[in-house]
Amino acid sequence: MTARFVRVIAMIAAVTCAASCSAAANQAASTETSPFPDTNVPLAQALDVRLEQARTAALDRGAEASIAVFDRTTNNYLEVGGDQQIETASVAKLFIAEDLLYQDSRDERPLGDDDRALMVAMLESSDDTAANLLWDASGGSDLVNRVAQRYSLTSTTAPYDGLWWNTETTARDLITFYDGVLDDTAGLGADRINLIVDHLRESTATAADGYDQRFGLPDALFNEPVLAVKQGWMCCVSDQWVHLTTGIVGEDNRFIVTVTTREDIQYQDDDNYGLIPDTSMTDATNDESALHARDTITGVAQIIFPDGTVDEWSPSTPTTEKPVQEASGP
Repeated sequence: MTARFVRVIAMIAAVTCAASCSAAANQAASTETSPFPDTNVPLAQALDVRLEQARTAALDRGAEASIAVFDRTTNNYLEVGGDQQIETASVAKLFIAEDLLYQDSRDERPLGDDDRALMVAMLESSDDTAANLLWDASGGSDLVNRVAQRYSLTSTTAPYDGLWWNTETTARDLITFYDGVLDDTAGLGADRINLIVDHLRESTATAADGYDQRFGLPDALFNEPVLAVKQGWMCCVSDQWVHLTTGIVGEDNRFIVTVTTREDIQYQDDDNYGLIPDTSMTDATNDESALHARDTITGVAQIIFPDGTVDEWSPSTPTTEKPVQEASGP
């Protein structure tokens, strides 16, 4: 964790909503059919209040959202539910890429042309086969522990079963990771940092498995010409969809945004009751519950950024200090 973000995270806005957390556990599956987000609901001017509005709107659709936003220029940081763990799904591919580039920077395992080609596929089109190969090449679960140590990701843990998609993290840790990479906390060097950012800026509209990966930030930030994103999705974890939309916004990499959602599996047709759209076994691209979950996370991002852009902000509520561990670096 960079020294700057250590200071910034200590100024988390006091907007945690404990009632929302308990409500999510009891939220029944919705049969919502109206457009989301509801354009008849007025949005607050203050960004920190809109974060709360977005989280509440997600709950009404049977989803629990975690949101974190960081301005690397002003050091302003906001979150709601930022410390809640979630499976990374394909966002773990960021950790795979960082660890391989770190080993390359130390001449421990120089990257070959095949490695680089696999990294392009893994980061741009979220290719799972490429991720499997690079995960194994970099040492599997141990790489998560190494990345977590380098960037002081205090709530990021290796997968219990050795499968990269079951790595767990938080919205807050992902902000810390992105900021640490951009600030070269681990000593990757500018060329390797730019390699990661450039691949994320080339994120494809459709993933290698056919899934639409423009949900969330890509669809919501329509007025941001430069956007570097890594998306994650899978089903099912405790009969819920998991979606993550994360990334760096702006030519100067000024803003970092992370939104994650867990959503109950939802179908309009009773004939589909009990259906589990397992993304490791089936093509869920056009699955009704997948469409609903993608609309949810996109709508959450639209509530946060209604003008399709991320603007400078000042917190409208008092902040409280919270101690955070220093980064260990290389």
